[in-house]
Amino acid sequence: MNPTLGRALRAAAAAALLSGFVLVSGAASAADQNLADRHVARGMKCDACHVTATGGALKAEKSDYGVCATCHGDYQKMIEKTDAKHKDSGQPNPHAQHDGALPCTECHKGHKAGVNYCAQCHSFVYKVP
Repeated sequence: MNPTLGRALRAAAAAALLSGFVLVSGAASAADQNLADRHVARGMKCDACHVTATGGALKAEKSDYGVCATCHGDYQKMIEKTDAKHKDSGQPNPHAQHDGALPCTECHKGHKAGVNYCAQCHSFVYKVP
């Protein structure tokens, strides 16, 4: 997808959310979606994660994974949920890595593209939402 069109779609999604409507179209492909897009597509509103409906600060500190754990479970639960996905990939489960329980925001950036934290030292290839 054209990056300019992707930004326009995200801006339209944000405007729809702010006006009280939930955008549930599949306009952007899964590969082009950031984490916020994926949450909106599932019917969530900004205040599920943010302090206010217009965004702003997360409900938990950035160094904490508490706001994510509310729905996704604690770090151990995420390891269990993602083990099967990575079992046959030839790569370790990124949630079960040697740096311990990192803040979710280390890899998952919300309104930006996710970051493969492991690639700082390893050649693992992960698609990070």
